[in-house]
Amino acid sequence: MVVAFAALVMLNGCIVSDSKLTEKVTQSIVEYEQQQGNALEVTDLKLEKADGKGYKGVLTGKLNGEDAIFDVTVDDTGSEFDIDWEQRK
Repeated sequence: MVVAFAALVMLNGCIVSDSKLTEKVTQSIVEYEQQQGNALEVTDLKLEKADGKGYKGVLTGKLNGEDAIFDVTVDDTGSEFDIDWEQRK
């Protein structure tokens, strides 16, 4: 199953702590999956600063009761973040 979705996350201010960013990204992915009829329980999300204004990372958890790993990309577009994720096979 491949999940790729661009979600715009409104964050307060342009400077966001790493923990706040991780929290907002996790929340956005979980909410989107719920809207698609999926149950996603996040165990961990590790984000690292990438080149430019973005982050790359790995989300681990359970999707509909099955272990799942997602590759996550976050692009900083100013006051919003564009989030893409894809489940590893």
